[in-house]
Parts: sequence; structure tokens; C-alpha cells
Amino acid sequence: MPRSFAWFFWISALGVALVSWRVLLAPVEWVMPAMAHYLADFPLSLAAHVFLGPLALLLAPFQLWQGLRRRRPGLHRWLGRLYALAILGGGLASLALMPGFQGSAFAASGFVALAVLWIGTTLWGIGRARAGDLAAHRRWMQRSVALTFAAVTLRLIMAPLMAAGWSVTETYEITAWGSWLINLAVLEVWQQRRSAALRRA
Repeated sequence: MPRSFAWFFWISALGVALVSWRVLLAPVEWVMPAMAHYLADFPLSLAAHVFLGPLALLLAPFQLWQGLRRRRPGLHRWLGRLYALAILGGGLASLALMPGFQGSAFAASGFVALAVLWIGTTLWGIGRARAGDLAAHRRWMQRSVALTFAAVTLRLIMAPLMAAGWSVTETYEITAWGSWLINLAVLEVWQQRRSAALRRA
């Protein structure tokens, strides 16, 4: 991973995660007005979504940190368990919120696909580790992190659209799919090029 992207990855992941927890300090209606309508019917799912999703994003860079994995493998495993639990809870909470989703069916299907793949890639990656296939474990957990990073990509896409006058709900027509498909596409290209480079070495 290029050093410049590594810095961007760490800063953006930690920054978005910490800023997302502003909801712990102020009412949802003030800091996340687009999510406030969930409070009436889905308060627990909303709480799980806004706490566990950022927790997974906060932990993601640490799980990819090779130095931590080499020097403190036990800590890596425990943080990995916490990361997986955050994704399981956050992903299920996202699915539980869908009956109250105010966007289109197209946007809703994008977010549902993200939640299902988020949980699925993470559990499969853990399964590969338990089976002793650490190379496959790393590949699948990289995919899990790419899906976790959709929280950052969503905001990067959303910001210029809202500056152009789109509402939050209108931006979902693009972000619901683009926020994670872009990440997975970039990752797959990187993984293929890295594998080819290793074969040539």
C-alpha cells in the first residue's frame, strides 16, 4: 500500500469514526437529522448502528497494521474479535433499520447488499483463519475492511453532491452502491497486481 494512501486511510477512518460518535454527546435530531426519524420505531437498532459501525471503522486500520500483527498477535486476534462483533451487530442493525428507510428501493437494495456482504466477508475471513489458511484470511479481511471503509467513501461522494444542492436522501441513489463497489473494485485490482508481482519475484 503506498505510504500516501496509508496515511489517508488511517486519518480518514479514525476521523470519520470519531466524528460519527458526536451522536453520543448531542441529540440525534441535532447532529444526524437524516437519521432522526428512526428514533420513534427503531431506537435500539439506531443506537447499535451509530455506535458499532464507527467502532468497526476505528478498529479497521489496526487490523491491517502488519507491525501490530507481527509483534502482538494476541492483541491482533482480540481486536479482530471485537471488530467482527462490531460488524455483526452493526450490520444486523442496518438491516433492522431498512423498514424505516426513506430512500428508493434501488438505494435500499444497495445498502442491504452492503450489510449482507459486510457480515459475510468478515465471517468467511474468520473461518479461513480458523481453518489455518492465513493467506485467504488476509484477502477476505481486506475485503471486509473495504466494505467498512464505505462509511468514508459515502461521505466523500455525498459532500460534493450536497454542495450541488442534493438532499441526503437523493445522494443515496449514488452512495448506496458507489460507496462500497468502488472500494471493492480498487481492492481487487490491488490484490491482483500484488499477487502478480509476488509470482514474478
